[in-house]
Amino acid sequence: MMNNDKDPMHPDDLRNLLTFAVLAIAVWVLYDHFLLKPKMEQFTQAQEAQRLMQQEFPEVNGAAVKIPQTRDEIITHSARLKIESKHLFGSISLVGGRIDDVSLHDYYKSLKKRENVNLFSPMDSLHPRYTNFGWVSAAKEQAVPDKNTKWMIKDDHGQNILTPQTPITLYWENGTGLRFEQNITIDDGYLFKVTQRVLNQTDHNITIYPFSVMTQQGRPEDLYGSWIIHEGPIGYVDNKLIELSYKKIVDKKPLEILADKGWIALTERYWFTGLFPENQDGGKFRFLYARPDESTGQTQPRYQVDIMGQGQAIAPGNILENTTNIYVGPKKLSALESYGKKMGWEHIDLALDFGMYYFLTKPLFYLLHWLGDFAGNFGLGIIMLTFVVRIFVFPLANTSYRSFAALRKVAPQMKELREKYPDNKEKLQAGLVKLYEKEKVNPMAGCLPIIIQIPIFFALFKVLQISVEMRHAPFYGWINDLSAPDPTTIFNLFGLIPWSPPSMLMIGAWPCFMFVFMVLQKMMNPPPQDKMQKAMMNFMPFFITYILSQYAVGLVIYWTFSNGLSVLQQYIIMKSMGVEPHLFKSKEQKEMEKKITEGPAVHPELEMIEHDIEEALFGEDKDKKTEEEEKPVSRPKPKKSKKKKS
Repeated sequence: MMNNDKDPMHPDDLRNLLTFAVLAIAVWVLYDHFLLKPKMEQFTQAQEAQRLMQQEFPEVNGAAVKIPQTRDEIITHSARLKIESKHLFGSISLVGGRIDDVSLHDYYKSLKKRENVNLFSPMDSLHPRYTNFGWVSAAKEQAVPDKNTKWMIKDDHGQNILTPQTPITLYWENGTGLRFEQNITIDDGYLFKVTQRVLNQTDHNITIYPFSVMTQQGRPEDLYGSWIIHEGPIGYVDNKLIELSYKKIVDKKPLEILADKGWIALTERYWFTGLFPENQDGGKFRFLYARPDESTGQTQPRYQVDIMGQGQAIAPGNILENTTNIYVGPKKLSALESYGKKMGWEHIDLALDFGMYYFLTKPLFYLLHWLGDFAGNFGLGIIMLTFVVRIFVFPLANTSYRSFAALRKVAPQMKELREKYPDNKEKLQAGLVKLYEKEKVNPMAGCLPIIIQIPIFFALFKVLQISVEMRHAPFYGWINDLSAPDPTTIFNLFGLIPWSPPSMLMIGAWPCFMFVFMVLQKMMNPPPQDKMQKAMMNFMPFFITYILSQYAVGLVIYWTFSNGLSVLQQYIIMKSMGVEPHLFKSKEQKEMEKKITEGPAVHPELEMIEHDIEEALFGEDKDKKTEEEEKPVSRPKPKKSKKKKS
């Protein structure tokens, strides 16, 4: 009889199974109680804190905005704490505790130097920008400071001015056991430090979140508005550079990044205002935009960057601190890098838009500023930089100009080939290739060095656009601002005629000098191969002159001297090669150039490139093999039979 009863479980196995089950349940209970549940509560509190923060700061919620007033009106009719340092001056609003009035001692809005540059302006002014700090409590019933809070000055002893020697502490009590303080300091440069403190005088723990906000209402007053330079929200968060221009952020959703460290800011061409949290263990960095909403009275768009730290519990009798540094000043690389090294700010040099050629732009930036300091004038520094760059690219330019001179030397033979094959493109191209090979002329040798120099030119263009040291920097003669276009124009004979042409006709003296050198250089170059190319070369000096006349005159000065040195170098090379550099062509030369451009459009340089590639791939005997392969195979001739002698 078969026994179907299963063997009973061994007592040791049963004990092990029960032990494992009990331990698993215990681990789950401990995880749920001490890890999962607090995490969920923290998440819920963070969500509620975020909601309360948005209620507190309506700049991202479409709160009503009053009719704009002047800065002076708002500042005069509000309770304020004065700011005074070597480079900055302004005031802090005691209502809301906002830093909303900061101007620069050393920079003015115009050359007349009547009005200083304002980087912060109060809420409800024409171009508001301000920063404020605070706390958000997850508990709805817990009162915290808001935009209407009236802060008091602690132990002021009649002192109501913030200087590097006299830091200020503001305080406010919510009436239910919490005391809030803001200790504000300023250095001799461009840096504020705000240390927030919360003293818990209640009999229970509270959870609270620190935050810092910087808001721009509407577009900045002195917005440059060009694709060349980034302007708008910027930050270096989570080891990544974030750039959202005032134009692009309009179509973007709010960007939120969780990171342990970083910095965020609002920036223009020459100015930078940024928030730098200190010793923050994680937080949320946000980039926001809010559209105008007439239904709520919001007449201007809002651009905002803010940082919210992690929620922290404060036991009864304890104090919680949070510190944020605020840079408000020009985009001076020396100042920013000095702070970055001292404060540990990562990649603060990226506050300047060095562009895609960063590896070239930054060294050239350092070199230009060193030369400007050495010469004592930024314009002279630009001229000295021109010489340095021309020396650096001398070998490349030398190759180009020798190639151009060689092409001018063979121009008569090119004319003969054009006359010989006026309608035969294949034979004309083959003849030109043979001519180039015979005379050892490579037309592409003149183009490649120019292409290699293009990144250098773009890098220099960027350097001259972002240098705040060039702003309102004078030069000799009629130039009072190297960062502005030449103020003269050829259309009123440079001021001799009492008439002010429209801005589109402002082609000044320096652009005209540049035009002359560009024409001279064009006349020294070899004649183009076809009519279209010739038309483009003739049109190019006019086009470039008009375009650059609208940019900073410092840039035009650079191009003028660069072209002048190029003409001189090309003249010397042509003379050394026996090519007479006639600037004013004779009738025979004009006729010869006309013949060269007539007939079919050919590009022998392309065939030469193809030949060079084949030679590099297959060796020098490739052509011989090809010729042998292309020879027609002939039938073998039958052997004649020899007659036998009889």
